[in-house]
Amino acid sequence: MNTGFKVGILVMGVLMLACCGGVMLTLSPVSAVVDKREKEARDYGDAYTKQILKNWDAKQLVSLSTPKYRDEFSEEQFAKTLAGNKKALGTFLSGRGRASLVNAQRTKDSSTILAKYESRASFERGKAKVRLNLRLENNKWAIELFSIEPL
Repeated sequence: MNTGFKVGILVMGVLMLACCGGVMLTLSPVSAVVDKREKEARDYGDAYTKQILKNWDAKQLVSLSTPKYRDEFSEEQFAKTLAGNKKALGTFLSGRGRASLVNAQRTKDSSTILAKYESRASFERGKAKVRLNLRLENNKWAIELFSIEPL
């Protein structure tokens, strides 16, 4: 191989490495923010799933829900659904989930982050998948959807 070709390949390799490193350096702060918000959503989901299912508490679910979700379902409907799941599954024993960000929107006045939380929970009479859609608005998380799917 001639020396000019070797130097050209070396220069291209250095440029590619510098370019990729620059992209990674640029994306690092974004990744840190995403990780932070996913951890917040997971911690929120873990804490309030446990709180709601410990007593099968529809009032707690309503108080943590977004206004839109509260308008779609009455407290009585939540209570009926939770009572049916309690009858089928029994006492809540444990559960720890994971969360991922789905969407983020920013306007001049506010920002909104949507996340999905999913947990495989253990109950007295089996396991169930607990799913929550969460919304972060004005630095406050709220539940947009709550579902329990016995496995």
